Amino acid sequence: MSAVKTFLRAGHRVVVDAPPTTSLLDVVRGPLGIRSAARGCGDGSCGACRVLVEGEPQNACRVTLADVPDGARIEGYEDVACEPAALAAVAAFTDERPTRCTLCVPAIGVTAVALARAGRAGDADAIDAALATATCMCTGRGSLRRALVRAALALRKA
Repeated sequence: MSAVKTFLRAGHRVVVDAPPTTSLLDVVRGPLGIRSAARGCGDGSCGACRVLVEGEPQNACRVTLADVPDGARIEGYEDVACEPAALAAVAAFTDERPTRCTLCVPAIGVTAVALARAGRAGDADAIDAALATATCMCTGRGSLRRALVRAALALRKA
């Protein structure tokens, strides 16, 4: 059985026809063309596959096509990378602990954008909740958390 859904990406409608059990990661890397969502752990614990679905961070490897509403807006890091929150978070992370493999950079970027859009940038509880399913495999969650806090401070000064 197949499911036909339409998603919005970068202002364009994309029709996806796939089984409802198809991983959202396969959809975003395939028909939606989001290359920043990487295959990492496969169990949703690392965040390498993180995208925004209707503005909410989702680890795409843990979501199926059936879980995403028809007409949903889906954004990858490449769609939000120029937003001030993403720029500030990546700069703060690089200052905090120079990136090595860069697998976590898209996750921290989309997470920062989601927090900023929700008015929760700098909110320690919101940051901790967002990072519960994202980590830097090279440096751990601590450097990501500190970077998101520093990014929020930088945005307030701007």
